[in-house]
Amino acid sequence: MKVLRSSLCWLAFCTLQVQARPVEAAAEEPEAEPTQQQAIAADIDGSLDDASNSIDVDTAVDRLGLSADLRIAYTGTDIDSGPELDFAENVLRARWRLRTEFGVTSYLRAVGRVAGLCSNEECSPNVTVEESIPTNSSMKDGDITADEAYLHWFKPKRFDLALGRLQTKFVARGGVFAKSLDRNDSNNTNVNWTDGLHATFRGWGGWKPHLIVQHNSSDGPSNVRRGPLDFSDPGARVSYFLAFESLERTPFFLQRGIDVTYMPKSLLADGALSARREDYYAFVVRTAGRWPERDQGIRLRTSAEIGYAPATPTKAAEGLDGKGDVDGLAWNITISVMDFMPHQSIGINYGRTGAGWLISPQFRRNEELAEIRYQWRRSNGLALDFRIRAREELKPPALGRGKFRDVDFLLRFTRGWTLR
Repeated sequence: MKVLRSSLCWLAFCTLQVQARPVEAAAEEPEAEPTQQQAIAADIDGSLDDASNSIDVDTAVDRLGLSADLRIAYTGTDIDSGPELDFAENVLRARWRLRTEFGVTSYLRAVGRVAGLCSNEECSPNVTVEESIPTNSSMKDGDITADEAYLHWFKPKRFDLALGRLQTKFVARGGVFAKSLDRNDSNNTNVNWTDGLHATFRGWGGWKPHLIVQHNSSDGPSNVRRGPLDFSDPGARVSYFLAFESLERTPFFLQRGIDVTYMPKSLLADGALSARREDYYAFVVRTAGRWPERDQGIRLRTSAEIGYAPATPTKAAEGLDGKGDVDGLAWNITISVMDFMPHQSIGINYGRTGAGWLISPQFRRNEELAEIRYQWRRSNGLALDFRIRAREELKPPALGRGKFRDVDFLLRFTRGWTLR
C-alpha cells in the first residue's frame, strides 16, 4: 500500500505540474489539412502511439529528430481459481523509450528506438539484442533493447515501404480503447516488435492495402503468438499479414477494415509433443464509429471486431474435455463516452475468444473479458488511465481444476516529449 500511495501522489503531482506537448512527427512544413490519422487522433485512440504503425508519417524530418516517452503503470491482480490458484500480485512497472530518426532525403528516413523496462521486482539493467521475446508478451523487466531499427521509403499519398525492426498495429479505434484481435506491438508497457517488411499503397477510393512479411525466429516469436503456435520448423520462418483499411470519415464510420493472417507450418495441432503441423490462418473484420460527428463536446465512440480461425488445435491438445477441434471464433466490442467532462472519457469493453484464437496481444484464448476504463488525456503525449478488468475461462480444463478467474486494476501515467 505504501508503494500505491506514493505512486498515486507522484502521478497527481505530474498531472498538475506538467504542461502537455503532443508527441508527433516533426515536419518541415505543416500540411494544409490534417491527415486521416491526425483527424482520428483528435478524438483519441488510446494514448501516445497506441494506434500508430512505424510507417504512419507523411513527411520526413529535416535531418535529425529525437523524441522520448515514459509510461508508468501500477497493476494489482487477484486470482481466484480454487485452492491451488488463489493469490494476489501487485507490480509497479515503468517503460521508457528514446527514439531518433534521420531524414536522409524528403522521402527516405532511418529510424531507431531503444526501449527499457524496470519494475519493483527487477530493475537491474541488462542490455540485449534478441530475435525473440523471452516471455509470452514482452522483454523482461530490466532489459534494454532496440524495438525499432528500419529504413522507410515513401511518397506522400502514394506508397510506403519499410524494412527492418518495426512496430505494427491494427487496432479498433474505440476512443478510450485501442484493442486488437491480431496485431498490436508494444501495447500497454510491453516491449515487442515485428522483424520484416511493411508496405502500403494509397489512393484506392479511400481504402489502403497493407502487406506485412514477418521473419520468425526458431527460438520463438517477437510479438504475441500463443501456443501451440511454434516457429522452430524451417517452413514457419516467414509469416504473412494482409489488411485492407479505410480511415475516411463518413457521417458515422471512422474506420472499416479486414485483416488476414497466414502462418505456414506453425500450428502444432495435436500439441507440443506431436510432430503434426498445420498452417494457421485467421480473418478479422473491424469497424469503429462516432456519433455525433464532431471532435468536441460529449460524443459516443464505438468499435467492434470479429475474428475466425478455421484451423485450430484439438481439444486434447488444449487440455479440454471432448473430441474434435477447439473453437476459433473471437470478438469484442467497445463503447466510449468521450469528453463527458473536458479531457475526460470513460468506456467499456467486452470480448470472448475461443481456445483456438492464438494471435491477440490483448485477449487471451478461451476467455471472457469485461473491462471499464477511465482516461484523462490532455494531449496525445500526456494521459492518465485507470481500468478495472475481470477475466474468466470459457471452458474449464479436463483435469478437474476450476475455471481460471482473475480481477485486476491498472493505474497508468503516460508522458511523451519531442526533443528535437
